[in-house]
Amino acid sequence: MICPNAPTGNREAALKILSSRKVELLLGYFVRCIRRLSELETSDTLTGVDENSIEVAPDFEKYLLELQPAERGMQSKIIEANLVLWTVGTKPPLPQLEASDVPFVIPLNARGQAETDETLRVKGHPRIFALGDSSALRDSNGRILPATAQVAFQQADFTGWNLWAAINGRPLLPFRFQNLGEMMILGRNDAAISPSFVDGLTLEGSIGHTARKIAYLIRLPTDEHRLKVGISWLTKSAIDSVSSLQSTLYKVLSGS
Repeated sequence: MICPNAPTGNREAALKILSSRKVELLLGYFVRCIRRLSELETSDTLTGVDENSIEVAPDFEKYLLELQPAERGMQSKIIEANLVLWTVGTKPPLPQLEASDVPFVIPLNARGQAETDETLRVKGHPRIFALGDSSALRDSNGRILPATAQVAFQQADFTGWNLWAAINGRPLLPFRFQNLGEMMILGRNDAAISPSFVDGLTLEGSIGHTARKIAYLIRLPTDEHRLKVGISWLTKSAIDSVSSLQSTLYKVLSGS
């Protein structure tokens, strides 16, 4: 499954776009190793490959990816690729904080995020707050809140208030996440948006693309930011339109 934490509508829209662009998905595997074909000539450790059937193009390097199944009942795969793009998650760089000779041990989860209580204070350290990608806060169902912009944006307001409250001896507010939905960009003019206030609704394609931009502009902090971003978008759209027109005219004139 792709985008397992995304709303169903957004996930289906992403699959539709990938299918239309003839993108092959190999789900349920993880990459065990990546080898250059040139290395294969001097190594026999990678099994299941017939060296006589491999032709190495002289202009670029080719690679072999050994895929190992993550579930039972699936077979290992070895695929050949001209280009490998590796996209992985990020890990918050939280160093050990030290004061004098007494180290502060921050409780981290497996993803390197600081465990916090509902007031966004690091557990065991009432004077340290964590938010955004660096924090791990669980919802009422025990699931860690996703590391998304809207979670961090809402946490910032609570953290600001709770910092002021802690300094002035006022009660701290427990964080309550309000899910506003999810937006997903799927290409230059494609996007999907699933608002939380209309159950089951997903806007996709050019409509989703426009809705995402409008929502993005609304969430910007000031009118100055909205104006700058809006002008930037209009300029880029105009340049893309002129470029597309030139390409079309060139094809027409070349064909005639």
